[in-house]
Amino acid sequence: MCLACIIPTPKVRILAMFNSRIASRLSLLLLVILLMIGWKAITAQTQLTVDKPVEQVRKNIQVLKGLPDSRLFLLMNFVGDSLGVNCDHCHVKGEKNPQTGEDTWLWERDDKKEKAVARDMMRMVLELNRTTFNREAVVTCYTCHRGSTSPERMVPLPPRDYYGDALKPQPKRVLPAAQEVIAKYLSVVGANHQDILSQVIVMRGTVERVERAKTSGPTEIVFKQPNKVRITETLPLGVITRGWNGATAWIQSSKGVSQVTGEFTKAFKATPTTTIASDGLFSPIKIPDSSSRATLICVTRINDRESYQINIDDSSTQSIQLFFDVESGLLLRRVNVITTMLGPLNVQWDFSDYRDVSGLRLPFVIRTSDVSAYDTVLRRFREIKIDPSLKEDVFEIPRGPSGP
Repeated sequence: MCLACIIPTPKVRILAMFNSRIASRLSLLLLVILLMIGWKAITAQTQLTVDKPVEQVRKNIQVLKGLPDSRLFLLMNFVGDSLGVNCDHCHVKGEKNPQTGEDTWLWERDDKKEKAVARDMMRMVLELNRTTFNREAVVTCYTCHRGSTSPERMVPLPPRDYYGDALKPQPKRVLPAAQEVIAKYLSVVGANHQDILSQVIVMRGTVERVERAKTSGPTEIVFKQPNKVRITETLPLGVITRGWNGATAWIQSSKGVSQVTGEFTKAFKATPTTTIASDGLFSPIKIPDSSSRATLICVTRINDRESYQINIDDSSTQSIQLFFDVESGLLLRRVNVITTMLGPLNVQWDFSDYRDVSGLRLPFVIRTSDVSAYDTVLRRFREIKIDPSLKEDVFEIPRGPSGP
């Protein structure tokens, strides 16, 4: 690992901790609908709404006013992960839903003292970043807590022997330019096979949801560049098919067909979670078009593999981290993060088990995760093939009665 990874400068620290980018291309909207964990869009409990400030949607919001409502629960998961606690550490449970057996929550209640303490800590973090770091979310709950309700006060002993380390020979390593790393990746995955890339790709396998085993099962994904997709999965609710035809996202279930257009799409685009798988998840080329602005940060390790870390700084609050295997050149991980007022919401895609498919190198295992354990999804493909016989009407909105 290079020095930049161990002792980052303020700018590198911000990039490394809070890298973020939510794709603005149409393919992002595609997966807004396509990977909904729990399929909330087709349940009676969750209705599609424009993404209003959270205080206009929910009761008793005292600190996080102005936060888009779509980000509230992910941000609360970030706080819980930072302290190593679950929702009931601060919030009050109601009676179980007699139909589903799941917990209900009285989010607006202030019964627990821990909730008051949490609000005070949030105010402290917001004020510290406002007065010291020009309103950038440099300090977060995780900065101090690191997965515990009690931050560590003492350094671990014995201390690191910096003097001894300095006497050891330090091999000099010349790092390639970011564009060289990206060029190697494009070469090894077969980006020059435009005749193959322009055809329909069919992927079949299983989807495993770590926290919701009952919703695991077979999956079929049909994809065509640049932004057309159809996903069919079998769930306890029945067969669910979701698609994006390049203009409209849709969901088909036993209840009918539902479309998402207009103002609703803006709310989905602003939600950085695996419920919106981002551009590049199923495309053979899994890096953004903005890679010309890439910067190589250091060499790090991903799953015991030496990897080049490349950052793409998209804006002051959004960027991307890409991790390429030093030896093979393949992409091992992509991290998108959007920085909120209280901390970063990172979404991570891990790619493995690359195999040859008609001259392309494609991963047969894709894991997606974010700060909510319920959103961790593992897709294992047993078959990926190019199918030029499929017509583009497979991506069109199915004919039939509309959903509720």
